Amino acid sequence: LIYACETAGDSIQVLIEPLNHYNAPGYFLSTTGQALDVIREIDKPNLKLMFDCYHVQIMEGDVTRRIESLLPFIGHIQIASVPDRGPPDHGELDFAYVLPRISELGWVAPVGAEYLPKDGAQSDVSWLARYR
Repeated sequence: LIYACETAGDSIQVLIEPLNHYNAPGYFLSTTGQALDVIREIDKPNLKLMFDCYHVQIMEGDVTRRIESLLPFIGHIQIASVPDRGPPDHGELDFAYVLPRISELGWVAPVGAEYLPKDGAQSDVSWLARYR
């Protein structure tokens, strides 16, 4: 990671992403706390956290408060429904609350939607209209 950060330079972020151990058994990062430990140990300004709401909700819960406390370390935010990783229009997380809240916290960068489309082949983005 040190090499990647130094090679990337200041204008490129290097992201690390904790993944839940149900979808990725044996993966070396499962929590935001573990990722934060790595970020602090490497101590490079361009090493950031990929905050995937899906994985964080499964492993830790309390997504909006975690975003609030980790915001200075977050390089990108991804959304998907929990527990099925479908479009973010149903499930445990209320993105009609989460998305405005992260804006209130000062997040101005894009938010990615990484999910499994319902039809399995093409993504229907009709869910997006409710969050504009």
